[in-house]
Amino acid sequence: MSFLNVTIKDVARAANVSVATVSRVLNNKNNVSAEAIAAVNRAVDELGYAPNFLGRDLRKSETKRILAIIGSTDRAFYNDVLRGMEDAAFKEGYDVLIATTRDNAEHEMHLLGMLFSRAVDCAVLLAPKLDTKTISELSRRYTIATCLERVDSDDILCVTIDNERAGFDATSYLIGKGRRRVGLITTEIRSQSSVDRENGYRRALKAAGLPFDEDLVYYGDYSGETGIKGCKKFLSLPAPPDAIFSISDTLSINAMTYAIQHGLTVGKDILFFGFDNLSYPSLFIPRLSTVDQPCYLQGKTVVEKLLKNLKSEDPDRSTYMLPHSLILRESTGD
Repeated sequence: MSFLNVTIKDVARAANVSVATVSRVLNNKNNVSAEAIAAVNRAVDELGYAPNFLGRDLRKSETKRILAIIGSTDRAFYNDVLRGMEDAAFKEGYDVLIATTRDNAEHEMHLLGMLFSRAVDCAVLLAPKLDTKTISELSRRYTIATCLERVDSDDILCVTIDNERAGFDATSYLIGKGRRRVGLITTEIRSQSSVDRENGYRRALKAAGLPFDEDLVYYGDYSGETGIKGCKKFLSLPAPPDAIFSISDTLSINAMTYAIQHGLTVGKDILFFGFDNLSYPSLFIPRLSTVDQPCYLQGKTVVEKLLKNLKSEDPDRSTYMLPHSLILRESTGD
């Protein structure tokens, strides 16, 4: 008999006890004799029986699992967020399962099937691709939260930063350095964070009395290639920018590298400002100025509040915006 096909009935038969007795032994119940416990454990070992923990969890209506859904594994800033989630979850006896959507809404809904079937207790969407209406409806029926990405709804627990203000602060800093043609490298994928950061960029220009120029905005994806293409486009303009704000460090470091390769002095001829304060850009010379967002704290906070919602009859569906800061380095002449 293959151990994969061994059932609880096989264990009961081998131990010469009832199925109910086997169940009580496996669940560490007290009302079982020492002889029965020994017989069941011996049968389990001999048959190689593995209990169906998922089935047991579903019957208990509790799995002690949190589903974290991310867009892709190649975005480094997820690492600290997930670490914060895992630390907060482990403290309360929960595990975090990580799954990727491939930036596809249909796949995201497929993954949420684990929540609908009660294979997990709750879910955190770190890069939601479903529309706000759908997420709001799900939030009213299931324990869901978003992290990093703001959702424009009062029905969803959300932990993030003020991305619009962060984009404003970074662009304003470049303008405060005397720069009057500030470029923006952003993404065609209109995640709420990229939209908010672009809106902050636009607001900073307006506040400084500078016109918005469509030629100074480049739309691509999150890859380093977009940073290169964006900078190449900007430098080919009759009046190229004297500063570039990018919505991620990956975009910014590649744009900066292209500028250096084409003879520009970063921090003097052209300034660069990134976003996320990833560890590796600080290894480049000149080092990249960037917006720091508290990734670990966002992950920790969203799990803490989500687990409270599991036990609450009046769940918290607030949006929490944690503080960001500007990290100033050589790429802005600091």
